[in-house]
Amino acid sequence: MLGLAVIAQLVLGIAEVGHIDASSMQALQRAEDAGRATVEALRRAEASPFESCSDADLNVLRHIAYANSFVADMGRIDQGVVLCTALWGRLDAHSRLPVPHYRSRDYLVWSQQDILKTHYLSNMVAFGHSLAIASPSTFELNRFYQDVALRITNRDQSYVYAERESQRYNPAGAIRLLPEFQVQQCSNDMALCAQASARLHWLPLAYPGAFLGVLVVGLIAGTLACLLYLRNRRNRGVVEKLRNAILDGEIVLLYQPIVCVTDLTLKGYEALARWRPDHDSEIGPEVFVPLALQHGLSSALTKAVLERAIGEMRATLQSDDTLMLAINTEVADIEDPDFIAFAMDITADMPELRWQLHLEVTERADIRSPIFTQHVELLKQAGFALWIDDFGTGSANLSHLSYAQFDGIKIDRLFTSALSTVSPLRSIVPNLLRLAHELGLQVVIEGIETESQLQCVREIASEIHAQGWLFSKPLELGEIIQRPALA
Repeated sequence: MLGLAVIAQLVLGIAEVGHIDASSMQALQRAEDAGRATVEALRRAEASPFESCSDADLNVLRHIAYANSFVADMGRIDQGVVLCTALWGRLDAHSRLPVPHYRSRDYLVWSQQDILKTHYLSNMVAFGHSLAIASPSTFELNRFYQDVALRITNRDQSYVYAERESQRYNPAGAIRLLPEFQVQQCSNDMALCAQASARLHWLPLAYPGAFLGVLVVGLIAGTLACLLYLRNRRNRGVVEKLRNAILDGEIVLLYQPIVCVTDLTLKGYEALARWRPDHDSEIGPEVFVPLALQHGLSSALTKAVLERAIGEMRATLQSDDTLMLAINTEVADIEDPDFIAFAMDITADMPELRWQLHLEVTERADIRSPIFTQHVELLKQAGFALWIDDFGTGSANLSHLSYAQFDGIKIDRLFTSALSTVSPLRSIVPNLLRLAHELGLQVVIEGIETESQLQCVREIASEIHAQGWLFSKPLELGEIIQRPALA
């Protein structure tokens, strides 16, 4: 029986080596695709016949970025100074780049830079007078096997483009009973390499049933007790609490009004989730939303929010068919067939409300998948409105607007706060609004907190909608019922 266990362990090890090798090949393919697309975008930008940063030149850059899924934005630089970008337009205050982190032939590379103090970090590549700002999903390594550590580097490994640690479960260090295995794949025509590594699984932990089958009967009781202990220990903690909170209705909603900037008439609400555990203090979405994404609870969380929002706001929406209700979603939610079916089912008896439900997609992941595009089309055909949340930040990608037909964009509060200051971000909002107008997109601008910000928005685009503490804090459901419209 011990011999059978050894043979089974060898078979498992061979399979996992293949698993690690496949991970490195897939990561390298992703890196090669991104590298070729970035080089092509920069060469097209350098070929522009127009004066740098002129309207015609910005239009060329915008078309390049719009068609390239690996590039979030294209810009012009001169002696290390960023002069303009396709997304932000001409910059009133030029931003100087630091010394490049890496040089590959005629290309300069910067890693994790915040070029306009937006608090969003981007990888950038320059060629000549052209600058490519990489999409956040360019080196999206979380799409690959989670239990394998991955790195994308140059050929001599002196520069790391992206890396991700393994998320393999390691109870009490037991996984270290077996060695770590590492695979490296390098491109034939580009200075790129991908390394994948993982410590091989110990058979009793990976497949306890098979291991128990080849052990003596006397060990079964002790092994089962150990497995139960490990399972209970893993299930304890905040992830299990969040799972139970979703099921037990501890995720509650506040509703922040959305108004027309011209006359402050009420146009709708955004549903904002809060976790209110029994016998504990409230937990904000900045904590539990990433946790739900990491542990596969995003779809369940969004379903709970959608169901609660419709249940609480149905009467309000039916009383005024011009009101919107914005619901935050993730790319993973839209790609989930169960979520699509749930959204259809829960509104089946009131399809007329669907067009009032605005599903706002937060771009924490790549939306270029065919499944995402197909599901967006299904939702739109059913009557739902689809928006991009936090547009203009490091999560925005111009090419995303070409993969799916969105109805509108929501401009992040980061740019709103700069409207009444001398920040270089101040010039970005007019450029974003002009872009939205050209693409026929509706706009909501977040974070209006002062009269001066409101006045600036009115001067730029009086027809758009806005939300912020100047108009109202997020409201409990009872406050909405008592105050159906803003004065």
